[in-house]
Amino acid sequence: MKKYVTFFETIAILLGTVVGAGIFGLPYAFAKIGYVGGIVYLIFLGVIVLVTNLCFGEMVLRTNEALGVSGYVKKYLGQRAWWIMSISLLLGLYSALTAYIVAFSKFGSIILAPIFGDHHLVYAIIFWAIGSFLIMRGSKVVAKAELGMTMLLILMTLLVFIFSLNYINPENYKGFNLDNLFFPYGVVLFALGGLTAVPTMRKILGNDANLMRSALIVGGLIIPILVYAIFTFSVVGVSGLHTSEEAISGLVKIMGPKIVLTGALFGLLSISTSFVALGYALRQFFNRDHKVPLRWAGLLAISVPMILFLSGLNSFIKIIAFAGGIIAGIEGILIIMSFYQAKKTGDRQPEYKFPLPKFAAYFICLIYVLGIIYHLTYY
Repeated sequence: MKKYVTFFETIAILLGTVVGAGIFGLPYAFAKIGYVGGIVYLIFLGVIVLVTNLCFGEMVLRTNEALGVSGYVKKYLGQRAWWIMSISLLLGLYSALTAYIVAFSKFGSIILAPIFGDHHLVYAIIFWAIGSFLIMRGSKVVAKAELGMTMLLILMTLLVFIFSLNYINPENYKGFNLDNLFFPYGVVLFALGGLTAVPTMRKILGNDANLMRSALIVGGLIIPILVYAIFTFSVVGVSGLHTSEEAISGLVKIMGPKIVLTGALFGLLSISTSFVALGYALRQFFNRDHKVPLRWAGLLAISVPMILFLSGLNSFIKIIAFAGGIIAGIEGILIIMSFYQAKKTGDRQPEYKFPLPKFAAYFICLIYVLGIIYHLTYY
């Protein structure tokens, strides 16, 4: 029984890392290209991210010591690759955490403004402080918080879906806009990212290959795609081309304030799960890979995103598109390269082996490179 509880806690950590603020950028991205095109993006990139995660999972199991993402890259690709991955991870995690604080301010205001007034900054600080407390407490607190929040997240997704059914216009699902063919890439890739949770999963599961592989498939692909498909179906079906960048405010004229309040609560829960999981991963990144004392590592993890937010970095879509299109692409390429090197020079035989043909690896890296080029060009 304890084994299955641990398995579900692990899925909760991965799911909490994956399903976060990115979900609220998806309806806008889907509306830009057309709903069917958005679903194709979601499935296609979902498979690519799953393959990358499974490669990383095998690499983790081939290594004796517990490292962070950049630590594994350093071990198998050397110092220069370590610097690239470290900077990439740092920018990606800080971008994501800053995006979550932006979302804290928006959703916190929707929920609390009718009672206490419209104080975006105060609400952002309150929710940031709660999340920061959980990050500083460690992995057991993270796992328990993720498990409870994830269950609430799925419940809220279903509630939003049910409430939207009477307002859906089937015409909103039609059409395909070639002018925005590449627009969803960065947003979708950001919404699917959960790479930093893999070392934490091993810490909880040990070397149990079946649980590791199953958790990556269920928590990293199946559940996120189902949640995203339901949420985007609801929002795009209601607001169509008028979908707002953060999804929720565009619903108010059609569905009314009660539904918007439900959506805001859903938003607060989802970004809370990711904020705590990613913040803990960043704390471990500083502590394990850069030997920063644990307390200082925690302070670095939680303070910089708030400083960035206070300095005026508050464009939600641009933040997550940058983190997904450029940062996640760099990380994916380095993980694939490290994976093949680990097969040659790993410390031990892994409990599972992922048979990735070279041509498939080249194709995945090509997708990542094209995404990086697009976002460097247009952002």
